[in-house]
Amino acid sequence: MADISSGGANRIELESQILCSSLRLSWAGDDTEGVLTVVRQLYQLFPDLLPPPRQGQTQKPTNNYQLLNLRCDTPTGGVIVGYLRAAKKFLRAANPKDRRDDYFKILDAGFTLRKPRLRLSHDLVVVRSWMIDLKVIPEDGTLEALQVTPSQTEAPPPQMVRTQPIEPTMPLLFDLLKSAQIIGPADIQALTNQMTLAPEIPLQELVLSAGYVTDQELKSLQLAEYLLSQGKISMAQFAVAMYDERTTGIRMAESLQVRGWLETQVAKFGEEQPKKD
Repeated sequence: MADISSGGANRIELESQILCSSLRLSWAGDDTEGVLTVVRQLYQLFPDLLPPPRQGQTQKPTNNYQLLNLRCDTPTGGVIVGYLRAAKKFLRAANPKDRRDDYFKILDAGFTLRKPRLRLSHDLVVVRSWMIDLKVIPEDGTLEALQVTPSQTEAPPPQMVRTQPIEPTMPLLFDLLKSAQIIGPADIQALTNQMTLAPEIPLQELVLSAGYVTDQELKSLQLAEYLLSQGKISMAQFAVAMYDERTTGIRMAESLQVRGWLETQVAKFGEEQPKKD
């Protein structure tokens, strides 16, 4: 989920904003049925933001709203005010060096709740734990109501914790992102669901808005698509060169040339310059 301030609004962003607002309002009103319904819908869009519970984990996730003394439906502006208030109160009452871990928790809570994508992931994880405690869903975290209502007997909602099978034919960009270890199966499912919901939005825009890559890295991925289609590099060579770009700052094309895997000087995507004598 992208921050609206960082780019133009699109259908995915609008849908996620509506669902996030509905989730927090239902949560604040202790509406367990409403929360479960919205969590299923959000999981369909963003399965990568709700990882499965760890087996044998007994410690409950930290509720950052409680830590900062905020309501879960507090808008972003109120979150910032609450975070600053909590940090100032802590600094007045204690020396951060003496209670470093507690101070870091406040800093982490403020950072998490100010970022839309991180906040949504936090909300989904904490809400799931809340529903387990209330015995709304099973202890394994499956998004399936324990008690079936009359309306559910006629048309039971899909169990959103089980992702839909991925289509066998996928864009090459998926393979590149997987090969570079930038995304995993859950991320692919999230993007696939988003593409189904809003087919008019290019995949590249969805990848950028999700924050998987930067603008510069996306250009390298587009160049890699061209080079692979022309048979100039292999997927393994791309993975190594992309790793160089993400860890050392060396552009992918430069890494390919330095390693001797790219014979021609690539000026820009889709264009080549003849080698000089």
